[in-house]
Amino acid sequence: MAKQRGDLLIIGGSEDKESDEEQAILRQAARRALAKEGGHLVLLTVATLEPQQTAETYRKAFSRLGVHRLEVLDIRNRDQAYDPANVEKLSGAAVLFFSGGDQLRITSQMGGSPLLERIFALHEEGIPIVGTSAGAAAMSETMLIGGPGSAINGGPPPCLSSLAMAPGLGLLEGVIVDSHFSERGRFARLMGAVAQNPHNLGIGLDEDTAVLVRNNDEEFTVLGSGGVYVIDGLGIRFTSLSDMHTQGILTVHDARVHVLARDDRFSLKERRPLPPAPAASG
Repeated sequence: MAKQRGDLLIIGGSEDKESDEEQAILRQAARRALAKEGGHLVLLTVATLEPQQTAETYRKAFSRLGVHRLEVLDIRNRDQAYDPANVEKLSGAAVLFFSGGDQLRITSQMGGSPLLERIFALHEEGIPIVGTSAGAAAMSETMLIGGPGSAINGGPPPCLSSLAMAPGLGLLEGVIVDSHFSERGRFARLMGAVAQNPHNLGIGLDEDTAVLVRNNDEEFTVLGSGGVYVIDGLGIRFTSLSDMHTQGILTVHDARVHVLARDDRFSLKERRPLPPAPAASG
């Protein structure tokens, strides 16, 4: 029987870290960390330029949820990703957690290294991986690394020429993830990213919102207080990619958009929303 890959918890950023009653998203990570006897949570702060502050914030948040074994793995350069001592810090990990910051730091400092190869191997063995903000964007095989949000304060409208993408970690194939979605007006840039490669589903995540990807990456469930926006470009019949409007606005016809809320489910395999899960019987 084939092994089940670990779950992916992909967070849109600014998840609740303080409310003792909620912390619904981090509670999912904590539950998985506590489920493994003797295991611990490894916080990877490679993406941020404030690793100590980030580590302290998450240490307090997870301590409130009962996780008292948290190992911080901070990679500042590629040499550290080749250090056997750092690779060894992953031993016994129950959950791997990528913090926010700059997603390009994750791939540029760790890509092709023994540390990242060990992370991939652990995921294949069933270890869950969590990513928030930049850590979320990096999970896809193609990641957004730049581009404007909505036009605000009289600024110019977003245009495709300023959209920047790069190879991601490839933990979740066939998708492009964008975070802080509604808060930073990123609908147009995710639509542009999907229009460039309609095979990829675009997944936009609001803040304090996440998708929990299960069943060997076949489906996800929405968690948190905001919305998830799925853009499916397979049905696109026309785009102005090669003949842009003079204002730089991208035209797209016949793309499909799904808007999902907490507890909604979506099949990544079938590219469609799923019926609600049956309620547990008393």
